[in-house]
Amino acid sequence: MMIQNENSKLTKSDFLLFCEAPRHLWAKKNNSIEQTLSDFDRHLIDEGYVVESLAREYLESVFLPENPRADLIWQKTFRSGPFETRIDVLIYWPDTDSYDLYEIKSATKPDRKDLYDVAFQVLILKEQIDLKHSYLLHLNKEYIRSEELDLPQVLVAEDVTQKIDALLPEVTELRRMAVVAANATDPNALPHCLSPRDCPCLAVCHPNLPDFSIYDIPYLSQKNKSELLRLGIREAKAIPETFGLNPKQRLIVERAQTNRERIDQKTLRGILDHLEFPLWFLDYETCIQAVPRYAGYHPQQQVVFQYSLHQLDELEGNLQHSGYISITEGDPSKPLLEHLSTHLGRPGTVIVWNKTFEMTRNKEMACLYPEFASFLEDVNARIYDIGEIVNQGIYLHPGFKGSWSIKNVLPIMAPELSYQGLPIHQGDQASMAWWNITFSDLQESQKKTLVDELEEYCALDTLAMVEIYRKLRSLA
Repeated sequence: MMIQNENSKLTKSDFLLFCEAPRHLWAKKNNSIEQTLSDFDRHLIDEGYVVESLAREYLESVFLPENPRADLIWQKTFRSGPFETRIDVLIYWPDTDSYDLYEIKSATKPDRKDLYDVAFQVLILKEQIDLKHSYLLHLNKEYIRSEELDLPQVLVAEDVTQKIDALLPEVTELRRMAVVAANATDPNALPHCLSPRDCPCLAVCHPNLPDFSIYDIPYLSQKNKSELLRLGIREAKAIPETFGLNPKQRLIVERAQTNRERIDQKTLRGILDHLEFPLWFLDYETCIQAVPRYAGYHPQQQVVFQYSLHQLDELEGNLQHSGYISITEGDPSKPLLEHLSTHLGRPGTVIVWNKTFEMTRNKEMACLYPEFASFLEDVNARIYDIGEIVNQGIYLHPGFKGSWSIKNVLPIMAPELSYQGLPIHQGDQASMAWWNITFSDLQESQKKTLVDELEEYCALDTLAMVEIYRKLRSLA
């Protein structure tokens, strides 16, 4: 099916948009994409370019000398009918007049989306060249950096030829459907996405979305979402009692239906009574680096650069705050640990929001700096995740709308505090502030402004936990 107009051209990026949802592709072709790239999105793209540059260096300085009869073809564009792709790398083998495809990814574990990406390219290439193998050249999750980057070790070439061959019939049909979607006159005839939170074109996919919708119910399967939509149900409160939900999901739906909070006072009181004073409210800010810049780090590992700590000696006692932003040419986590270990005392419960994050960072930093291992192990042993009170349904409010994010919980439980109006009001912005302070050519006054904004943001994270704790105490 060849439709000769501008929308007929289908790149691999277009194809992947279609795989997300056909309406996403339609929106792009009709200038209806609402999302814009954030600074953090651009940072991730830039990190991808860093990996791409390393891959080229590896292929030219390591692979080609080991395979002197091979030729490298870099970023050549191929077309077949409406389909177009610019490949990352082709290795040409003159002895057999054949080629291998290398697709470069900055991930440590490529996913199914990456396989569809490669399959789209393979279909075009196979019409024009003798393509023997397909590889994903990606970061090696087992690699640990020493003082110098070990180029042959930081990347790994994964042969995905068989996986790609198995996908080709499906991708052939999908790309035909993608051309139809790109040229559709009515987007309402196309399937929409099932994740409004990540949707780049809400007005196209989810016009007039209810304030508390079925998409707000945590961990609702795509099958269940599709079945509810088939029944004409978009509002969470309209889900019937007979519809199959797990107990936690049912509690969320009941909040939408009754518009009343739910408190398991006995469980809540038991949890809060078990916490040991002084209470230490701890939060980290981090920045992820695709290619590790510091010794001891893996690819795609978080770098801890800031902490905030509020200390509450007793329920009605004075509140003390300490914090630290590590601005240094080297790894920021070591001076941070030196500071934290002198301010976070014992005994007492260490309260966090989403303990998996802080505990994982502590384990990673203990590996990096064994001299702090016993301190960090002790911190982890004392951690309680206060967010679990919401996440486990011990306290639920209809205003949470199914979320246990502190950004959603705080306005309900402590409306006198707010992230709104802060120059930095979410984690990815904090990451970029530190990145710009550390790696960009800023004036000292600009750096100071960003440091002040970071301090304000991270301090609010721990103060928010304090006030949520106090509110929970009053409810228990």
